[in-house]
Amino acid sequence: MIAWVSLLLAVIVYCTGLGSDHLATNGDELLYAQISHLTAETGQLLPLQSLDEKARNTKPPLLFWQGIISTGWGTNWSLARLRAPNALYTLLTAGLLVMIGFRRTHNPVLGISAALFFLSFFSTYRYGRVFLTSAPETFWLFAPLALLLLHRKPEFPEGIFWPWFCGGMIGIGLLYKSFALVVPVVLTMALWQLRARGWQALPFLKRDAWRLAMTLASALLLFSLWFWLDPNPLLVLQDFVWKENAGKFNTGGESYLLNLLWGQSSLWRIVVAYPLNAGLLALLTVALFWDAWKRKLHLSLLEIFLWIWMLVLAAFFCIPNQRDERYLLPAMPALALLLAIRLAHLPHWIATVTIAASGIIMIGLVGLGLLLQHSVGLGTLYPVWVILPIVVGLAVVVIGMFNKDLTRPLLPSSVLMVYLGYLLFALPLDHGPGLFSGEGIESVIGCEVSVPSNFNAREESYGFLLPGASVKPYEHWKSPPAEAQFLVVSLPLDHAAPSGIILGKRLNMIDRFNAAETRDILMGNITHHLFHWDWLIQTH
Repeated sequence: MIAWVSLLLAVIVYCTGLGSDHLATNGDELLYAQISHLTAETGQLLPLQSLDEKARNTKPPLLFWQGIISTGWGTNWSLARLRAPNALYTLLTAGLLVMIGFRRTHNPVLGISAALFFLSFFSTYRYGRVFLTSAPETFWLFAPLALLLLHRKPEFPEGIFWPWFCGGMIGIGLLYKSFALVVPVVLTMALWQLRARGWQALPFLKRDAWRLAMTLASALLLFSLWFWLDPNPLLVLQDFVWKENAGKFNTGGESYLLNLLWGQSSLWRIVVAYPLNAGLLALLTVALFWDAWKRKLHLSLLEIFLWIWMLVLAAFFCIPNQRDERYLLPAMPALALLLAIRLAHLPHWIATVTIAASGIIMIGLVGLGLLLQHSVGLGTLYPVWVILPIVVGLAVVVIGMFNKDLTRPLLPSSVLMVYLGYLLFALPLDHGPGLFSGEGIESVIGCEVSVPSNFNAREESYGFLLPGASVKPYEHWKSPPAEAQFLVVSLPLDHAAPSGIILGKRLNMIDRFNAAETRDILMGNITHHLFHWDWLIQTH
């Protein structure tokens, strides 16, 4: 019962609030949205359009095509429509884990547990339901491996159909991210086949090498559609192949070995990537690694195959000079399945500490909500019913901490309640005071509005808030352009309204800070920097 209720909670968390301007995300999301919008306006799927030439072909076209289709060629332009397909991809990936668990044990508990761990990872929550390549890339690269795991022994079925089918799925994943990802997936399949052959090279070369070659070829053929369909294939070659992919090996004149061992993109960033991606489940992930090391000679067949995928992907991304924990997201389903398999054997105290940490964060979110309530001074910002899920979440924490039999089963639920708590905290930022009034929106329809931007394409967020207006960015730390007739000025809550005709205002939460602002926040001056009023004004 706990597993099924937790799964329902996960679906609610991942499907609610998709239109929020304050979702946990990555700055590239709005840039990708902008590329999709500009491309849709041309009436053509290719070439991709961008205001910045450097961002023109930094990703293959499938994500942008997905955004174009989901918004009806931009006629229903909203964050929720852009994000919904990716939330579905994430839930489908969780569904694959449920299927694998059921196939292996003929009991849904293992698969549901794995799905819950996957949905509890902070990396999944942050990147798995927003308009980024992460969710579809994870699904399509894990899907062929999942199909093999559904067999008694994870190996290619006989016949010529399967290599093309698996290669097609991989190829779709490549069209979301990069042709280079075919290497770790096919290498993993090769190692799985070798393991299935008892590590005998000759039978592998005779019976399997040609099928893996077909898989590789079909994946790359599908990816090459981009070059065939784009009217400017040389620009794709220049922007994507040489700059975006080969450029990741550029050391900028520094020593490759030095950058490998030290710096922001060093080898160690990959070493800690899995625990970092796991978020609140980081300690449990470290314990899993230690458990596997101690049992390295006694791992089950399923565990071996999962560890091969995780280690191959990590080793592959150690090679480029640019390294990031996001690159390992396609292996997070495997990590979730391993956690589900070994959960009962991992230290109980780690699960208790994790649940306690979830409770502390929930209390922190409640405190932040009360601070927002006090600082805004608009009366009650939150509906009364918000108290109920908060009480339920804290009850889950207390029960999980003090009832040893329920600590492990309630572990994913406690983490998911944190995500639900953030969703509840952001309610006034996404509704009511967090939106410009209808009169203000109508006043700027068809007009150019200058808006503050603190990152690439950040102005696109105001495009969703001011439908019908043409937004033009200005640097958020500079004064607004003097010639602008309509503009948005973002000021701390304790500042007076700017001069001009006030057309509307919205409550906003700032997500980027410089070093001085960060130090001031750590000293306790939170609301001054974190919460702002966005004033929509007419200057003349």
